[in-house]
Amino acid sequence: MPSPPSAFAYSAQQELWAWNGTPLQDPNGAWNISTMGGSRFALPVLRGQNVAVPYRAGQSWRGKYPDSRTITLTMWADGQGFGGSGGSYPASDQRLAWNSNVQQLRSLFFSRNASGSAQGQLARSWYFRVGGTPTLVTSTALAEIAGSMDLTMNGRTSAAFSVDLLLADPYFYGSLVTAAVTTSGGTVTNPGEGMAGEGWASSVASFTVTCTAATTVANTTAGCSFTLAAGPSYPVTVDILNQTVTDSGGANQVQAFSHTGSRLWMALLSGANSVTNSGGTATFKFTPPYV
Repeated sequence: MPSPPSAFAYSAQQELWAWNGTPLQDPNGAWNISTMGGSRFALPVLRGQNVAVPYRAGQSWRGKYPDSRTITLTMWADGQGFGGSGGSYPASDQRLAWNSNVQQLRSLFFSRNASGSAQGQLARSWYFRVGGTPTLVTSTALAEIAGSMDLTMNGRTSAAFSVDLLLADPYFYGSLVTAAVTTSGGTVTNPGEGMAGEGWASSVASFTVTCTAATTVANTTAGCSFTLAAGPSYPVTVDILNQTVTDSGGANQVQAFSHTGSRLWMALLSGANSVTNSGGTATFKFTPPYV
């Protein structure tokens, strides 16, 4: 039996995409992403605006935040092989293979639950240098279908189409990073391009700081800090994205918490962040945000 086209062989040098665990570059040649450019390389547009002030030139600048965005993947599907985990190449009946492949993609992207539309996991693996080392970085965003996926036919068993995916939280989140900072201080490195702490808690995004004693934890690079007063039974976990403060028994300890320097409880800028800690050990656990 012939092997699938070499273009579908997986390697560390490829850009790979998946939807809820299903590769969008199907190894059986059933479907693929056909373009390299477009919105999938675009930066999130900033939300907010500057303020016009009477009798002053120009406008007063205000800080802005990344807005939700739509990523469009231009794809094709054909009947050369059956797609999915149980697929095969080549297909003895190309019409059946094409019908099955398109229906499988339609079912994958049209996600619903009892509450309405459902977000799926859009995973992107991208090969680039991290700290000087070539690395295949996999990051995941939550998204939902935002278009109709109209087909443009290229014969009976081939079609091109675009998949519009809306990211309410504009970031892709990488693997969990853990860094402990004692009273001697330390550096917490955020390998993502985005700022950790300004997104939304989800199945792919998290950011906590667990402290073993009453303390003030300050990110001097970002200019923000939080303080945990004496009183709770330590350790206490500050959940930055969910905005909760709990002890090891799950009891609410927010009365012992205060923060300064930012509306965010804590932030990690892209790259190295100098962090001080006045008591015990503060353990950062976060998923770095990528654009």
